[in-house]
Amino acid sequence: MAETQVTAEQILHEAYENRDRPLEKPKQNIQDLDELRSFQLNKRKEYEQQLNKNRLNFGQWVRYAKWEVSHNHDFARARSIYERALQVNIEHIPFWTHYIQLELSNKNVNHARNLLERAVTSLPRIDKFWFLYVQTEETLGNYLMVRTIFERWITWHPPVSAWDAYINFEKRYGEFDNVRQIFSRYVVASPGGETWLKWIKFELSSRDGGEYTRSVFESAIDTLISENKQGQKDGLDPQFGAIIDKWTIWETSMKEYERAREIYRLLLNGNIIEDKNNEIFQLYTEFEKTYGTKDDIESSIETKRKLQYRQELDRDPYDYDNWWAYLKLLDKEDEIVEAFERACSSRPKSIQSKTILWRRYVFLWIKYALWEEFDRKDVTKARQIWNQALKSVPKAFTFGKLWIMFAEFELRNGELASARKILGRSIGQHKKAKVFKYYISLERKLGEWERVRKIYEKYLEVTMTAETLLKYVEFERELDETERCEGLFELGLQPTLNIRHQELLWKEYIEYWKDELKFDRARETYRKLLMAVPHSAKVWISFAVFESGIPTKEQLLEYEESGLEELEFEITEVQRENTRKIFEEAYNSLKGHHEERVVIIEAWKDYEESQGTSMTVEEVNKKLPTMVTRRRVVNDKEEEYTDYIFPEDEAKKPSINKFLANAKKWMALQND
Repeated sequence: MAETQVTAEQILHEAYENRDRPLEKPKQNIQDLDELRSFQLNKRKEYEQQLNKNRLNFGQWVRYAKWEVSHNHDFARARSIYERALQVNIEHIPFWTHYIQLELSNKNVNHARNLLERAVTSLPRIDKFWFLYVQTEETLGNYLMVRTIFERWITWHPPVSAWDAYINFEKRYGEFDNVRQIFSRYVVASPGGETWLKWIKFELSSRDGGEYTRSVFESAIDTLISENKQGQKDGLDPQFGAIIDKWTIWETSMKEYERAREIYRLLLNGNIIEDKNNEIFQLYTEFEKTYGTKDDIESSIETKRKLQYRQELDRDPYDYDNWWAYLKLLDKEDEIVEAFERACSSRPKSIQSKTILWRRYVFLWIKYALWEEFDRKDVTKARQIWNQALKSVPKAFTFGKLWIMFAEFELRNGELASARKILGRSIGQHKKAKVFKYYISLERKLGEWERVRKIYEKYLEVTMTAETLLKYVEFERELDETERCEGLFELGLQPTLNIRHQELLWKEYIEYWKDELKFDRARETYRKLLMAVPHSAKVWISFAVFESGIPTKEQLLEYEESGLEELEFEITEVQRENTRKIFEEAYNSLKGHHEERVVIIEAWKDYEESQGTSMTVEEVNKKLPTMVTRRRVVNDKEEEYTDYIFPEDEAKKPSINKFLANAKKWMALQND
C-alpha cells in the first residue's frame, strides 16, 4: 500500500482550484524525420476528415492551405488545396482573394497574375478582382498592362468607380490626352450631370485645358437638355444648375460678361428649364445684381417669378394655390387663357370623395368664368365655362356653390328662366341643402309662393328633418296659412316617419298653439306627446309648468277686450291647482319608475316653494321617498344599487299584524 493515500476530498479540492485554468494541449517534440512525417500525415488526415464532413467550410480550406505553407513550405500542396476548394464553389470571392494574396505575399508574381486573369475571366462582374488586378500591375510598373486591363474592364459596363480609377491612373502619370478620351466615353456610358462635372473640374484644373473648357460646357448643357426633351430622364439633371453656375463663373473670369448673360437668357426665355428648381433663377438674379443695370435686375426678378411658378406647376400641376399665384402675375390675355386652360385641365385624380383639393380646383373654374364675364366681357364664353365646370365635377358629389354662382350669372344677364332651370337641375340631381335654401330665398324675393311650396315639398322628400319642416311652417305662418301650418306639424309628428329631432318639432308645435292663444290645442298636443313618451319626467314637468304659464279663460277674455298688444297676467290659484293636478297625475302614473318619479317630486317641491304655501310644501315633502341601498345579482355577480321607498306605497301594503289577525279569524271559523 502507498504511503500517501489520496482521498476523494483532495481530488474534488484540486478540481475546484483548477476549474478556470485553460485547457493546454500537450506539447509534442519531434525528434527525427520519421516523427515529422508521422505528424504531418496525422495532421493532414485531420484536415481531410473535417473537409469530408463539410466541404463548404471554406475557413477550413484556408487554414489547411496556410498550414501547408507556414509549417511545411509546401506551395504545391497549398495550391492543390485551393484548387480543390475552387472546384467546390468557384464564386466564393473571399477564397479567391486569399489564394491571390498567398501568392503575392510569397512573391509568386506569375502565379498571382494567372490567378487574377482566371478570376476576371470567370467572374467579370466582380469589381474587386479588377481593382486587385490593376493595383498589382501598377505596383509592378507594368503601365501598358494596366491600360489593357482597364479597357477590358470597361467593356463590362462597370460602376463609375471603375471609370474614376482609370481616369485617376492616367492623371497620376500626366497623360491628359488619354484622360479626355476616357471622359468622352465616360459621359456616354454614364450620361449624368455628375460625370460632366468631373470632366469640367478636370478641365478647370488643367493648365492646358482652357481651349477645351468652353466646348465641354457646351456639350454638357446640350446633352442634358437633349436627354430631357427626349424623355430619357424625369426632368433635368439635378446638377444642371451647378454646371450653369460653373460655366458663368468661368465666363466672367474670362471677362465674357455678355456671353454669360446670354447663357441665362437663352435658357430662361427658351422655357428649357421649367422643370428645374429655383437654383438657376437665383443664379441669374445674383449675376444681374453683380454685373447688370437696374432694368436688368427688375426684368430678371419678374422673369424669375413667372418661370419659377411654371416650373413648380409642371412638376405638380395639382398645386392649385400656385395656379392662383401664377395667374396674378400674368397680364397678357393669351397667357391668361392658356394658364386657365392648363389649370382647369389638371383635374384631381380622386373622384370618390369631396376633398379640399377639389374645392380649390372648382374655385379655379369660378375665377375663370368670372374673368371672362367681367374682364373680357364675353358672356357666351363665360356660360361655356360654367357648363364645363359642372361637367368636370364627378357624379359622386357636387358643389352647391358652383350651381348657385352659375344661377347668379344667368340672373345678372337677365336669364331668369335659365337660372331656374339650373337650380332645378341641381335639386333634382344632387339634392344639395345649400341649393334648396338659395332657390327658396330667390323665389320668396320674387313673390312666387306656389314655387316656394313646391321647392319645400321637394326639400322634405329629400331630407325630412325638424329644421326643414319648421322653416316651411315659418313660411306658411308669414302668409297666415294656419291650416297649412297645422297640417305640416301633424305630418312631421307621425310616428311612421321617424323624423330626426322630433322633440324639437313637438316643442315648436306647442309653442305655435301658445302663440295662437289656442291653449286647449296645446293641452291636446301635450297629451299626444305623453302617449308617445308616457314615462318622460321632462315632458310631465313641462306640461305642469305650462298650466301656470297660460291665462285663465277670464284673463284671456279681458285681454281680448283690452286691445293690448302683449298678454300680461298674474298667476292665480286656478293655474296653481291645474299645475298641481298635472304633478299629481304624473306622480301617480310613474309608479314603478322610481327615478323619474323622484324627478317629478323634486320639481313639484320647487314649484310649491315658489308658488305655494307652507302647507302645500309640507304635503309634497310627505311624498318624498327614502333612499335605500339594495343588492341584486347581475350576470352572476352581486352588486349594490340605489332604490327609493315612497311613503304612500308603503302605507298601502298590508302590515304583518293585520295579516296575523286575519289568519286567527280564519282558524276560528274553521274550528266552528
